[in-house]
Amino acid sequence: MIKVGIVEIKVKVPDGMEERFKKVIEEIAKFYNRRDRLFELLEELKDSIETDKPWRELRVEAHERLFVDSSVIIESFKGK
Repeated sequence: MIKVGIVEIKVKVPDGMEERFKKVIEEIAKFYNRRDRLFELLEELKDSIETDKPWRELRVEAHERLFVDSSVIIESFKGK
């Protein structure tokens, strides 16, 4: 069993954006917590996917994409 902890982060956001920002961060966290299941599903598809790239590289790209997508969502709140 994996031990889990709770992280509380305080962030300054524009007035009226508190709940929206909280929901976005919670969705990112939920997806990030389920990323292992995503990689398990990708592993099951490994033999079905034709690619010139090594499987390890595809896994790294998937993880990087998850990080970039999360960063883009967070950045979208700046300046609002």
